[in-house]
Amino acid sequence: MIRRQRPHACRQRFRSICVVADRQARLGQQRLESAARPVVHGIDSQTVVKELTVGLTGLMLVLFVGAHLARNILIYAGPASYNAYAAKLHAMGPLLWFMRLGLLAAFMTHITTAINLAIVNRQARVNRYAVNTYLGRKTVATRTMLASGIIIFLFILFHIYDFALSDKTGPASIVPGANNGQSLGLFGVVWNAFRDPVRVLFYVTAACAVGFHLSHAVASVWVTVGILRDEDTPVADLVARILGVAVAAGFSSIPIYVFLQIHFFGGGPT
Repeated sequence: MIRRQRPHACRQRFRSICVVADRQARLGQQRLESAARPVVHGIDSQTVVKELTVGLTGLMLVLFVGAHLARNILIYAGPASYNAYAAKLHAMGPLLWFMRLGLLAAFMTHITTAINLAIVNRQARVNRYAVNTYLGRKTVATRTMLASGIIIFLFILFHIYDFALSDKTGPASIVPGANNGQSLGLFGVVWNAFRDPVRVLFYVTAACAVGFHLSHAVASVWVTVGILRDEDTPVADLVARILGVAVAAGFSSIPIYVFLQIHFFGGGPT
């Protein structure tokens, strides 16, 4: 005897079949989309390109930071040496502006690509490749990347306004009791700026942010570009920390030195 299924049971079975078919269709579509996207060893090639872009532009910025620190350390040598180097830079004319535009392009590319990667990584639900595994080992530098990046960005805007756009021959460049009341150029502008303890504190904070940010960047860039293996990262991390501390200490020492000279050791440049 053949039992006939009730209409309700038939409808339920039909709905179940439709749900399963819909899921399989969606899964198939996802597989097709994944297959259409180029990958390198299972890694989204677009992500690899973005990682390399952040790493290489970061390396360019690291080189600039080193050169900028070397230039500013000349403040210890006095007004003549400091202003002479500034004069050589301005004597480069159009080439100097070309370098500035290149640096600006690298900086903006670094920021936008890094933000895009951060968004993608937050949305990702699977582990990525060896570089991200390394970056996942949290240090103080990695935890403060976003905060230090924001501080650095704000600092650069203020720094450009504070020094690059300042009047190098006006009252702000005249140091009381020095050079017979005559302008000391950019040296005088820097010297007078660091009379203010709030400005000194801000510059020291920014210098520490640069050091932290740089230490993380240097530690990770060599793995990102494939120069070092993941097991070599502890050595790179140590070197990066030393470099980060050196950069932070170097930049911080300048406003602190000027402030101490003004308020505790005589007031004028030595």
